[in-house]
Amino acid sequence: MYSRGPELPELLSPIPVNSLFADRVREFGDRTAVDYFGRKLSYREVYSMASSLVGQLEEKVNPGDVVALATQNVPQFPIVQLALWSLRASVLPMNPAYRSQEMSYLIRDSWAKLLIASCEAPTVEGVETLRTNPETFGDIPKELEEKWGVNTSCEEQLDFKSSGRLSSPQIGDLALLLYTSGTTGKPKGVPITQKNVFASSTIYRRWFDFRDDVVLGIAPFYHITGQIFHLTTPLISGSTILTTYRFDPSYSLSVVEEGKTTVTMAVATAYRAMLSSYDGQDLSSMRLWSSGGMPMPLAWEREWKGLTGSWIYMAWGLTETTSPATLWPYPFTGELPVDSETGVVSSGVPVYNTEVMINQEGEVLVRGEQVVRGYWRSGEFQGGWLPTGDLGKILDGWVFILDRKKDVINTSGFKVMPREVEEVLLSHPGVLEAAVVGEPDPYRGEAVIAYVKPKDESLSSVLPEELTTYCRNRLAPYKVPRQIRIVKEIPKTPSGKIMRRALRDREV
Repeated sequence: MYSRGPELPELLSPIPVNSLFADRVREFGDRTAVDYFGRKLSYREVYSMASSLVGQLEEKVNPGDVVALATQNVPQFPIVQLALWSLRASVLPMNPAYRSQEMSYLIRDSWAKLLIASCEAPTVEGVETLRTNPETFGDIPKELEEKWGVNTSCEEQLDFKSSGRLSSPQIGDLALLLYTSGTTGKPKGVPITQKNVFASSTIYRRWFDFRDDVVLGIAPFYHITGQIFHLTTPLISGSTILTTYRFDPSYSLSVVEEGKTTVTMAVATAYRAMLSSYDGQDLSSMRLWSSGGMPMPLAWEREWKGLTGSWIYMAWGLTETTSPATLWPYPFTGELPVDSETGVVSSGVPVYNTEVMINQEGEVLVRGEQVVRGYWRSGEFQGGWLPTGDLGKILDGWVFILDRKKDVINTSGFKVMPREVEEVLLSHPGVLEAAVVGEPDPYRGEAVIAYVKPKDESLSSVLPEELTTYCRNRLAPYKVPRQIRIVKEIPKTPSGKIMRRALRDREV
């Protein structure tokens, strides 16, 4: 099975993001580039501040250096990134909530020369650190500051007021060094070039017709989705990034209403949280709700459509594809694209200049201008084809991602896709979240085990038996969970993805 996206000649003449951003500054200098709790920074101001940082950092950073950047979604993130790219350095984005040991590994493995971190990030021995304060550009509302435990105790060490000059890197320079989540073994570095960033940002810009949009920037900037959809795409399009430090479902819904945001991309669990928190907010300003990073359950799609009148446009990609590999056509007015065999919602069709292929083992392979060549200090992918580790199918050009290869359960010789079982569980009106894993079983090899978070805790005692019957009426016998375990929370990564590994490893 094979599908190829439409041609976009623009992708064959790549331009560094800094150059495109400078064009937007000349075109829309007074337009708001970043809005942070009401503090609005214009395109001209962001350009000036990034130029100032170039002057501060040029004695510390040389071309080819890696610099770690560990903050939440604050204005400093894009400003620092533009400055580092001007110096032809690359950025290693990191979650500031990482522990010292986690950061130390990434800094050692990447050979990072400098760490720029917000107050809450730990100290890492052996690397110079510059601190930046989450409230330098605006006060976080007190209730959110307390809820998130925001640390504002450090002095601002970045200089945003000196003179300097913002220039452009070479298109072949390393722009980002992002690490995979490390679900098996140590995290692997993914070297993303300026060419890759240009390709991904241009794909989003052209596909979704970015112009003077207001982007609800809720995906973490240190994650590939936040990095491309919420940062670089808006900055090359003349759009506004409305960012709020971290994601909070109730606050984000109020931001949509008050800030008249128009587009966003968030992980599926963020939509689930907003569904649960919705309290009559006016969401009519949004022209595009999109989601990537993990599958979107069919039940959640239908519930969101009932609430807003709009589908959540699905995307599929990886860090290795610099975000987009498949997207729904835009605008999309057809029926919800669902695989009738598994109940899986399609992740879309291949984007511009991108090929998607299913090999004999059912694994999805992808090739395109946005796909990296290989892993950090490792070999290149054969023929440019990235083996994604996802299993899928292609129907009439639409790509359906069925599950991760490593998550498939082998029970008594039968293969079970966890996602198919999860779709059934999530269609039950009493289930809020669900995750299915395989656990060792002396008789079957592996047993299908379901973890369920109910919508109402009062259902906890009756739900396991009820769900077992519910599954038996909808699944083949070998797919029915042997156990249904009620939990208060389903473990997730900082970006919101459900962590099946954490469930497999937990002690019962």
